[in-house]
Amino acid sequence: MREQLSTSWLVADYFTYRHRVSGRLDVRSKKLATQLNDTASAFIELEDAYISSVERPAEIIASYATSIIRKRNITAVAVARQEDGLLREQIYGSYMGAYLPRVFLTVPAFEIEGYLRLSSKFDLRTVLSTGTDFFIPVLDATMRSSIRPDFVFTGGAILVNKEHIGIICMVREQE
Repeated sequence: MREQLSTSWLVADYFTYRHRVSGRLDVRSKKLATQLNDTASAFIELEDAYISSVERPAEIIASYATSIIRKRNITAVAVARQEDGLLREQIYGSYMGAYLPRVFLTVPAFEIEGYLRLSSKFDLRTVLSTGTDFFIPVLDATMRSSIRPDFVFTGGAILVNKEHIGIICMVREQE
């Protein structure tokens, strides 16, 4: 029996190299992370989408009832709550990692800082090269525009497309 999710629609911000798309995703049958990592589809379908430039994210340039985004072109997705950015087994299963290293990473047009949830010893190389997931969640994340540093986006989780990561660094905690 398929478990029903608590809400039918998830509002999130989807970032591409040049644009920000804010819209609603149907999550009745599959969570956001599951849909992003699903190899059976190359697209995400949004409703009530508002589009703006990453250079001027507060300025809406268009709105549409329905929009399709090619998943490979998504750089990152910001959601308000951590659980909305995690796979079901990451929330309820034994996947819960003991390691929460603070990381800094770059993607086109943005710098992201937050925590990775890992189930084993932290190794930057394995984060990008292992697993079948295309998107990795960065928790309690801050995403700053590298073009306009005064534009900052925060979220309980930001799902980052591994193919778009240019640099990933471990942040040393203050002693």
